[in-house]
Amino acid sequence: MGGMYVIKVLLVDDEQYIREGLRQLVDWEEYGYEIIGEAGNGVDAIAILEESQVDVVFVDIRMPKMTGLELIEYVQEKLHRNIQFVILTGYADFEYARMAIRMHVKNYMLKPIQKEELSDILHKLNKEHQIMQVKEQEHYFFAVSAVVHGKYTEDDLETVYSHVVPSNQWKYVSIECMDADSQLKPEEQEIVSYLQAILKEFCGHGVPIMETEEEISGAALLLIPEMYQKNNQTEAEFLDALQRRMSHHFSQTFQVYAGSQENSLEDIRKSFRSVRVSRCLYGLSEDKNKVFYEDAAGRKTSFEISESDIDTLLSAVRENDREKIEAAAQKVFAGIRNSEMNLEMISASIYHILYRLMEMVKEFDDETNQQEIFEYIGNESFHHLVMMGRPEEITDFFADYAGYFAQVRSQENRNILDKIDAYVKEHYMEKISLRSLGEMFYINNVYLGQLYKKRYHIVFRDYLNQLRLEKAKELLEDTDTRIYRIAEETGFGKADYFINKFVQVYGITPNQYRMKFKKSGRGN
Repeated sequence: MGGMYVIKVLLVDDEQYIREGLRQLVDWEEYGYEIIGEAGNGVDAIAILEESQVDVVFVDIRMPKMTGLELIEYVQEKLHRNIQFVILTGYADFEYARMAIRMHVKNYMLKPIQKEELSDILHKLNKEHQIMQVKEQEHYFFAVSAVVHGKYTEDDLETVYSHVVPSNQWKYVSIECMDADSQLKPEEQEIVSYLQAILKEFCGHGVPIMETEEEISGAALLLIPEMYQKNNQTEAEFLDALQRRMSHHFSQTFQVYAGSQENSLEDIRKSFRSVRVSRCLYGLSEDKNKVFYEDAAGRKTSFEISESDIDTLLSAVRENDREKIEAAAQKVFAGIRNSEMNLEMISASIYHILYRLMEMVKEFDDETNQQEIFEYIGNESFHHLVMMGRPEEITDFFADYAGYFAQVRSQENRNILDKIDAYVKEHYMEKISLRSLGEMFYINNVYLGQLYKKRYHIVFRDYLNQLRLEKAKELLEDTDTRIYRIAEETGFGKADYFINKFVQVYGITPNQYRMKFKKSGRGN
């Protein structure tokens, strides 16, 4: 998975000179392929396929011991692998061709193989493989998300198990970019792709971060002991090395949060939820690069947050005074940091504060406004107080809540969305986020997000991507601008990320869309 993948090829023909000729006919590496092995018959080919990752098999039809069609049938029925086949034959045999079509094999080449014909086949397979990889990746990511959130089907579970090594020790680990300037953060797709490339040598897979909070960017992995034991490392050593490689590659600071260890993949949701607690304990950890859930498990119950400190904090929120909020929030957090509360007490204290925030809602007579505030607390508080949980994030939550509370109370920003939307449509190619828009137009970013969702029925990030893709389609239709330039000019940045998004939405690559548009005659 990921943009760095090389297509693995197996050559199967009983004539060695045919195999050697195929090797020499084109520069396979230039087309994105690697020949990982050869076999002189179907039986030997099966031995290789059972031990190696193979994506494409070039196979002769008539061979001793096992024919090419028998090999294809065996792979489809016994190995259950998504392998593409290209049939080679020395003569036009329509009966074989008919049988091959019945087996869903579409690629058929006559010997002697011509360079142009092989080149066309490699281009075609590469494009198909890219699309298939994107779809498989999206399917896998969806399944992981379902399992991690505990809302999975048996098919989801089977999909994830097909990508991982069996284990009875599982842990969800989140690797997050900590740079405060969101304009400098790399795209999540870049982070995931790089993490996937690293983890490939450890029999693991990087996945997108499973949180919905826009300010959290990074990647995640489902950690099992086999991954770090492979190089005789401890878990801490493995994660430390991973964190250093990520930070060095992107020239950014990355923070690692490791959740609780669970005995089965089915229970990984517990580890995912515990990562939120790990974030809350960031300020309490001795190692600021890595925070382990287990480090907090043994803390004692002996302290409660002062009610007067909470009163002071809520008073500052009501006044919408950032300076007072920061001082009061830091005092509350210091009470947690300097106490010996266990996780249950921390959680109880946080929910008590949320209850007090909800009491403030009674100041509104309008039931609609009350409902908006309840939704805000329900959606945002858990993210910032438990999931993100660092001192500055706790301060930001109360400051944002104060601004949001004041804006819903005043109702004076209801018509500002048109102005902001016009700016987004003019500057869509730039780095834009709800937070940056909120700062520019002096509006609470979460409140702005709700306005967008009410108008367009999708979250702002999806709205921005839709806008960028529409602009990209215009460039594909009206110009000959290269793909990497279109990616830059529409705000996607990297070409790989742009192509993935395009395929995800339209089902074809940008180049294929351009060619299809021109063939339709609309491009004239």
